[in-house]
Amino acid sequence: MGGASLFNEVRTMSKSNVDQPARVLSRAIETLAARGRHDRPDEWLRCLCQDVLAGFGRRLAQPWDEARHEALHALSALYGKLVGDHPWTDILGSVYMEFGSRGQHRWLGQYFTPQTVATCMAEMQLTGLEDRLSENELIRVLEPTSGSGVMLLAMCECLQRRHGVAALRRFAFTAIDLDRLCAEMTATQLLANAAFHGEPGELHVYHGNALTHATLEIVVSFARSPAFIDRLDDPTIPPDPRPTCPTPSPAMAFAVAVGEQMSLF
Repeated sequence: MGGASLFNEVRTMSKSNVDQPARVLSRAIETLAARGRHDRPDEWLRCLCQDVLAGFGRRLAQPWDEARHEALHALSALYGKLVGDHPWTDILGSVYMEFGSRGQHRWLGQYFTPQTVATCMAEMQLTGLEDRLSENELIRVLEPTSGSGVMLLAMCECLQRRHGVAALRRFAFTAIDLDRLCAEMTATQLLANAAFHGEPGELHVYHGNALTHATLEIVVSFARSPAFIDRLDDPTIPPDPRPTCPTPSPAMAFAVAVGEQMSLF
């Protein structure tokens, strides 16, 4: 099925489900799976994450064939529109859970924190943040079992709502998950939202076991220099000359490292 066909099929449903972005995306994925010969919906979810991350500079293990490339181009564009319309929303985690509830527990057997609960926890954790924001240092947050990234998404939403987008730049987020798909969902959602809605000071996502302190695989990693963070709001200073990732946000100026091995601790 071509990209144009995919958009045509979900356009009407998208308009009637403006507050249900996960439903729109899951229907598009299911449409692709139903018309394919081999792929289950969860495999298309994996491909979507890998395709979005490739847009940020992560190398694909193997380039998509022409048919899949066209379908994923449309699917990634649809996901990007949903992210733009629904800031810091756990879209992929909800899609994952919906697939799991439809008998795919053989492949998808995890349950993630609901976003309402994650938001409540973020509100409590960020109490008294004003004093920390006045300090000239990054505030580091570790999520050792990130799942779909819902906890960090909720924290970003709460930070931006309470203190504005500049507050995000004072935070360094580290996320780890033992499940590769979960690590890729976390990286995908945080990078996509950063591109549209505001970037944190640092973001590091790893695939591996946070308990053993063993070697972890970098899924994605970026960091702003402290000097650049302080100069972001000064229009008289030229942009940072470092390489940038192809994203919808012209303000994004960070380099992404992927596919490496390192010991985090």
